[in-house]
Amino acid sequence: MRLALLAPLEHPLAEPYAGGLEKHTVQLAAGLAAAGHAVTLFARAGSVVVPGVELRTDLRGYRAVMDYLRTASFDLLHNNSLSGWPTLMALRLPYPTVTTLHTPPYRRLLPGVLAARLPGGAQLVSISASLQRQWDPWLGRSVVIHNGVEMERYSFSATAVPETAVWYGRFTPEKAPHLAIIAARRAGYRLDLAGPVDDRSYYTQVVAPLLGEDAAYRGHLTHRQLLPLIQRAAVGLFTSVWEEPFGLVIPEMLACGTPVAGFASGAAPELVDDRVSRLVPTGEVRQLAEAIPRAAAIDRSTCRTYALERFPLERMINAYAELYRSLLP
Repeated sequence: MRLALLAPLEHPLAEPYAGGLEKHTVQLAAGLAAAGHAVTLFARAGSVVVPGVELRTDLRGYRAVMDYLRTASFDLLHNNSLSGWPTLMALRLPYPTVTTLHTPPYRRLLPGVLAARLPGGAQLVSISASLQRQWDPWLGRSVVIHNGVEMERYSFSATAVPETAVWYGRFTPEKAPHLAIIAARRAGYRLDLAGPVDDRSYYTQVVAPLLGEDAAYRGHLTHRQLLPLIQRAAVGLFTSVWEEPFGLVIPEMLACGTPVAGFASGAAPELVDDRVSRLVPTGEVRQLAEAIPRAAAIDRSTCRTYALERFPLERMINAYAELYRSLLP
């Protein structure tokens, strides 16, 4: 198939990634190309070149891309952005559109989602059943396809440093890394934290005062820099206090053999069970502290096997490819 893949245009697709969506888009493009599809990736200037993928960074803005796509020769558009405009404009394309929903029902996305109910509207995909339920009042056609992980990039570590933990993600109040620091400290675990500081005020006023010898911020890291932190941690922490649409860090940690302790927010209970994790009610720091050593005692090979069975990138790619084919004449 000749596929147009529209990336989020707010940030380049390059390491260290601005967030999980940028990473997901690169993995999607690479996986589709490896499966034999002709992929053209529309992204922001400065994006990495993905092997086997044609990269277009010359069209600035979603309207410019959609105007170009109206007369371009593709079999299908996959909109992987956070803009509502491509989903709304799907009605004007001469070929099908798939839009993946990565966020809760933000107002700016509603016109496009409602337009998807019309003949010729986009086929919608939710990245979790939890997110699909949040969108349910507005959804027409919708399927659930879980995100996948490049398992070969998250290699297994059979051993870990005792009483150590890792947290990584965007430093924002809804991700709540400060609660990870408090819980790890109560449990007597040393904590490494990494990720982009998206909310500088929150980091300065809430997170930074909690850092110390047992809780260190390691910076916004590339995959190569981050991987050893995950592999050597006895437990990975997940502390989102909003309805997390997916939580890609969870299968990434498991792929390394690192069990997870965290809040049962959003999609987390959908992704894991007691074989590989210990989840507690959202915001319950005391219970999280108690869950950390229990999670660290989980067999690491079980975590790796679980990730291989549930979240291989190939499963996600095959699911999207099957969906594409079902929409073609």
